Amino acid sequence: MKNITNMSGVTGPVRHSSTCPTKLAEQSRKSDGVKAKTGNKLSEVKLNYIRTYLHGDQLLDVGAGQCYYSSWIKKCYPHCAVYAIDHRLVAPQEDITFIQADLEKTIAIENEQFQTILAFDIIEHVANEEQLVSELYRLCKKDGILIGSVPHDDDKFLPAYNLTFYHRSDLTHKRYYIPETLQASLERAGFTVMRIDKQGGVSPQVIAEFFPPSLRFMVKKTVGLLRRAKIVNSCVLSSDLFFVAKKA
Repeated sequence: MKNITNMSGVTGPVRHSSTCPTKLAEQSRKSDGVKAKTGNKLSEVKLNYIRTYLHGDQLLDVGAGQCYYSSWIKKCYPHCAVYAIDHRLVAPQEDITFIQADLEKTIAIENEQFQTILAFDIIEHVANEEQLVSELYRLCKKDGILIGSVPHDDDKFLPAYNLTFYHRSDLTHKRYYIPETLQASLERAGFTVMRIDKQGGVSPQVIAEFFPPSLRFMVKKTVGLLRRAKIVNSCVLSSDLFFVAKKA
């Protein structure tokens, strides 16, 4: 992308659901190799959203951290030009362009450069939410796609039992979201929200807390086993909200 400088189609009603998008039938065999190199730190839920909604060949990974997802995309979709931004300086693989930037400020990239922008687990960390989301809109090309996630605010019945979501222990979070507040934030910036999904089942350890101490170990193991076998898939409690939005 020649114009980048470093100074430091879906319409219709919004879907609020708790189901993950269907996996694409053909998944790149390269993804297993990338998972091995990153210590299996890739979320299959996030990969499914990327597989389903990746659009075009110019991609920006915002709040990229160690560039695990940028690296996965470059391996599985080598035709993509992948750019990664984070406030920390990291050394990604040679074919990823890394930009160190303060996400609280204007990002030194020209308008409408990217067809897909990733914003996983980053919007909740900035003090000026409106500034960042507006910047993502500015950087997104017309008909481009924004894919991301934020922590869910609805603990439902957990506080009554002196329990809560694990993400509330992260003191760097500035805010939490419910589907309505997330949709409003994205729409204020100009995005058309395509879907908002509740994801991230609560740990079996939390479920076990509702049982007598003598049974908790067995409950935790049983629930974990049933989930891995995909026999149990409760959507009553979901710790994350995943979203897909479009710049019309």
